[in-house]
Amino acid sequence: MNNIFNNHKDIGLFNNGDYLVFSFKKTEKIVTAIYLVTGLIKDNEPMKWELREGSMSMHSVIMSLNGAEVVDKNRLLQSFYTLSIQMTSFLNIAMISGLVSNMNSSIIISEITALIEYLKKHASSATSSAGYILSDTFFSTDTTSDTGTKGHGILSKLPDSAGEPKSKVMIVKDKKDSRKNSIISILKKDSQLTIKDFVKVINDCSEKTIQRELIDLVEKGIVKRSGERRWSTYSLA
Repeated sequence: MNNIFNNHKDIGLFNNGDYLVFSFKKTEKIVTAIYLVTGLIKDNEPMKWELREGSMSMHSVIMSLNGAEVVDKNRLLQSFYTLSIQMTSFLNIAMISGLVSNMNSSIIISEITALIEYLKKHASSATSSAGYILSDTFFSTDTTSDTGTKGHGILSKLPDSAGEPKSKVMIVKDKKDSRKNSIISILKKDSQLTIKDFVKVINDCSEKTIQRELIDLVEKGIVKRSGERRWSTYSLA
């Protein structure tokens, strides 16, 4: 295993940045630590599986950073930060509830926080150097049109049918609709699928996101769920 990581560039692994190798190994240790400290929690305690599933989602996101484009990398990093905050909250709850010791919880939270700071420092420099960044004055002009109004150049001649750019809300809605359509398409081909089955096909979001989409489809009566929690399976209604 050590030889594989020492020669990661030779096999094309994490060749977008050496900082990803450190981040991957650090995340791997955090996941291992969470599995160890939750080993003493009873199986019927939901927090045990929330912590384990959340840590595996962090591991999956870090692995997905390998070879990702700049735009996708920023999205994945934001997803990782969100998962990290969620895991920190879960660990605090587990500590207060007496499920995880104060010492173990504090150590893991400290490691997660340090990893976030490391990623923010190194990932931002890697993404900014990936291409030319347009400045705020790139499209500015000193010329004035015949009517005396600035900005009536080539852009003003675009047809009205070009429409307004999509708002952030619309973009998010489009992504959600796309994920739901993917879920429905998968269920048309097979049934009684678990969340893990969907994760293998839909790899542009976290396991928690897919779980939320499935819950929404169940509530709308499009998809039906059988079983409880991690044993749940899904089929078309």
